[in-house]
Amino acid sequence: MQDQFIILSLLLVLFGPLQVISQNQPFNEDMLGLIVFKAGLEDPKNKLSSWNEDDYSPCNWQGVKCDPSTNRVSSLVLDGFSLSGHIGKSLMRLQFLQILSLSRNNFTGRINRDLLITLWNLKVVDLSENNLFGTIPDELFKQCWSLRVLSFAKNNLMGTIPDSLSSCYSLASLNFSSNQLKGELHYGMWFLKELQSLDLSNNFLEGEIPEGIQNLYDLRELRLGRNFFIGKMPESIGNCLLLKLIDFSDNLLTDVIPESIQRLASCTLLSLQGNYFNGSIPHWIGELNNLEILKLSSNRFSGQIPFGIGGLRSLQVLNFSTNNISGSIPVSIRELKSLYILDLSDNKLNGSIPYEIEGAISLSELRLQRNFLGGRIPVQIGKCSALTSL
Repeated sequence: MQDQFIILSLLLVLFGPLQVISQNQPFNEDMLGLIVFKAGLEDPKNKLSSWNEDDYSPCNWQGVKCDPSTNRVSSLVLDGFSLSGHIGKSLMRLQFLQILSLSRNNFTGRINRDLLITLWNLKVVDLSENNLFGTIPDELFKQCWSLRVLSFAKNNLMGTIPDSLSSCYSLASLNFSSNQLKGELHYGMWFLKELQSLDLSNNFLEGEIPEGIQNLYDLRELRLGRNFFIGKMPESIGNCLLLKLIDFSDNLLTDVIPESIQRLASCTLLSLQGNYFNGSIPHWIGELNNLEILKLSSNRFSGQIPFGIGGLRSLQVLNFSTNNISGSIPVSIRELKSLYILDLSDNKLNGSIPYEIEGAISLSELRLQRNFLGGRIPVQIGKCSALTSL
């Protein structure tokens, strides 16, 4: 028995220190990655002053959070720290990192193609509002199954959107807006069935919008404005029943508004301005009861303003300017109690300005110039006490 005790004691002496080193190794790995990352940065506001290499752990450093069960770094959030420099490979040491958010800084350089391959635990990657350039590497998305949020918005990225992005099955939010991306939108985008928000606005994307959007059952927000898309809006868009925001503004889209949109009862914003849509404004538009913003300006719409427009009781902004709309202003406009911007300018409206306009008591901007309206300006407009622009 005594011999066994001596042997056990020797084993503890011999292997105990190795065990301590093994437990401390994750700290060393995470700390080393962060310290090397910091060394390559300019930190004019001294935001990273708490990053001290003599500390036992980085878990209390500014912008750093650890998983309490493993004490490994799980979150690195440095948004708006005014940091500049490159996003170096040293961050690849943070093997348990789930959230990487470096938005609103001055980082430069290219996106590392090994980012998601090495950090396979990542759920959130936000590099928006920096000065990153180059293309989005196709290899970046070879191992992205855990990724839920991805934003490269407001950088200087060029090239096309990689087809491999369609393998990121868990993506719920994707934002590549305000870059210089070009090329056509690949139909594989519609394979991202858990997508809730898609923003590709303000780029140089072109071609027709491919069919298949109906596969995005959970889609809530769709922003494709300020690109060079041609052809029709996808007719199947009305199958995305949870859509609340639709922005196709400032493209080269043609034809009529798809009838399927009338099924989008949850829609609060519909912006199709700055295209080549034609035909009449559909009568069912007044059935989208939750609409708050409706922008159809600078198109080729003709016909009359539907009387049912008065059914949009939540409407705050109504802009039908710069079209070929004729007929009179419907008196049902009095029902729009929440309306604060009404722009019907640059059309072919005739008749008189209805005195019922006083019902829109929240109006701050009323624009009716360059039409064929006649008669007197109704004195009731004076009851719209919030008016600042007439």
